[in-house]
Amino acid sequence: MASVFKQQTTRPLPANASIFTRNGKQFAKWQDRKGKSKTAEVSTGKDGSQRIKTEAKVYSAKYRDAAGIVQVVPTGCRGKQSAMAVLKELTDRVELVKAKIMSPDQDRIADHQKTPVADHVKAYIDYQRDRGRNADHVKNYETRLNRSANECRFRWLSDLNADQLEWWLSALTETPKANKDDGDTPAELVSASVYNGYIEAWVAFGNWMIGKRMNGRRSNMQGEKRLLVNPFDGMAKRDTNQDRRRVARALNEDELTRLLQSARKRPVIAAETVRRGPNKGKRLIVLTPERRARLERLGAERALIYKTAILTGLRKGELRSMTVADLSFGDVPFVKLKHRNEKNRQGSTLPIRLDLAAELRVWIAGKSPTDSVFHVPSSLLDILDKDIEAAGIPKVDAEGRVVHIHALRHSFGTHLSKAGVTPRVAQAAMRHSNISLTMTTYTDPRLLDTAAAVESLPSFDTPRTVTPLVTPQPGKHGKSGSIADHPNEFAGGGQFNEDTKKPRESRGSSSTAERIRTSTGLSPTRPST
Repeated sequence: MASVFKQQTTRPLPANASIFTRNGKQFAKWQDRKGKSKTAEVSTGKDGSQRIKTEAKVYSAKYRDAAGIVQVVPTGCRGKQSAMAVLKELTDRVELVKAKIMSPDQDRIADHQKTPVADHVKAYIDYQRDRGRNADHVKNYETRLNRSANECRFRWLSDLNADQLEWWLSALTETPKANKDDGDTPAELVSASVYNGYIEAWVAFGNWMIGKRMNGRRSNMQGEKRLLVNPFDGMAKRDTNQDRRRVARALNEDELTRLLQSARKRPVIAAETVRRGPNKGKRLIVLTPERRARLERLGAERALIYKTAILTGLRKGELRSMTVADLSFGDVPFVKLKHRNEKNRQGSTLPIRLDLAAELRVWIAGKSPTDSVFHVPSSLLDILDKDIEAAGIPKVDAEGRVVHIHALRHSFGTHLSKAGVTPRVAQAAMRHSNISLTMTTYTDPRLLDTAAAVESLPSFDTPRTVTPLVTPQPGKHGKSGSIADHPNEFAGGGQFNEDTKKPRESRGSSSTAERIRTSTGLSPTRPST
């Protein structure tokens, strides 16, 4: 039988309570913090201590669901009549399920309609953290979901609407908003990349709400259902190639060398420099040996962070999440990225150049396998800005291209192409799913030696002379002419061995790895044996 009631609970006896008996029952009397007199019946706890009985302020509803299981849920109502109305709504839903007018999923989802969207977002973020997802990735999702939910006024699940989100994002990308610091100055418009980031966050949240759970590339629908359909599924993204607001600039060899030198020396120089007074700007401060050693180690770490990013293409979050156990210094040194710390969530193994491997081995000496390789501060962008300023490198060039943390990854891709690495190998090194991304976005044509490439083309004004492969013998007739006419050749330029009838191996130029090592101004040093 369905009913409403106020649940009874017990709590410890107040310290200032006095006990008295009425009608054969014991009662406690005390004053609360506001000085108000309170009275409650006394009971005995399981441990034999005296406790007072208390009654909930709101009613609870008790009923049997469509499966015949007794359910007790709080109604949130202080009045009995209001609680009875909630109970009737619950029992009516049970009848609809029994009559197959409503599915069990719809019945369970109806309970979530009374939970604010903010609480659902919190549950989703907690789920992502419990799964061990990348902390920066989860934080970005949390920030984007909460901000857009507030500004789109998504209070309840019934408010979730793709049109409202698209309207808000369009206004964000097409209407300048005022800066926080200066209300009269229009802020920079949001780029297509940020626009797509908001859509990705809401689509992922919507998939979680309908019970979709991801395990690597596989998915299932076994999760708890809070919505029947994802209201953001199918939202169109914008073309990031057509709307790039912060175009990164790859650094050339000289700039990269100066950046590493600046990062290594600047902590000590900054500490020795007077900041105010008549001697402002002069290096007059005397450092203790302990502080100098600490600052030198800090500079060495910053330079090694930059160098690792330049020679591996690792992103800021990947550098931060890298542990000592992820590094291997065998015959071929490499770093193994965990899938949860990588952008594409696949996990990768990246080779490390020998001189960089030697520096990393020295750097992690004495650390445990679970320790982070680097301490990558959240203010790394500000630190980089000061380092490039000290190195005399412009933050923004004449074409509006910017040097930032991700520009180090652009430098990696550009110098791979400059070293003559084939596009497919460069794509694998950059871990891109689309080769056009490697060749266009992450390769700066301004740093490529196109003049040398043009000079390598043959001259078409005079015919090229080719030495015959077989010297004609007197008295014998045979073919002589261009290489392409030789009967024992492949179209690709290989030749048959006359004895074995197998193709001979062609001898090419130096290996790709050697070209990568010598492509930048960061002269490689072999580790001592």
